[in-house]
Amino acid sequence: MRCLSPTLASLMLTGFAALTLAGCSSSPTASSVKPEREVGVRTGAVRNIAITDGVTPNNLAIHAGDEVRWINQRRTPVRVSFQEPLDHAVSCQRGFGKTMGMGIDNSAVIAPNESAGLCFTRLGTKRYIVATEPSDDHDRMPAASGSVTVE
Repeated sequence: MRCLSPTLASLMLTGFAALTLAGCSSSPTASSVKPEREVGVRTGAVRNIAITDGVTPNNLAIHAGDEVRWINQRRTPVRVSFQEPLDHAVSCQRGFGKTMGMGIDNSAVIAPNESAGLCFTRLGTKRYIVATEPSDDHDRMPAASGSVTVE
């Protein structure tokens, strides 16, 4: 068996290390990859949706981390209901909480002159419906639909 000179062995080891590091430099490391949940770190931006005889705006585009507030400007309570689960799409909520704060509910009942809000973190579109509560027949509004698109 032939032995390599120390200089040649050192050059080969250095070259192997350089190739290994170069191959890894373009792949993400654990410290540079953000979990999906962090896509929308709360920005502090608040966007309002007014509920009157409908919803304004009915299609809202926001950035990940923005908060959306539905403000009931009617004389009667309304319910905002999302068509799909919100559990992994939001980072904060006000008015959409489940009993004892155990997660996020897909709907919220909003009293007159009150609001409910969500901070959206996941990219995509969430569709919702707003309707008056069934207990109030004299001020019923037709169901209004809308969407929030996180860009």
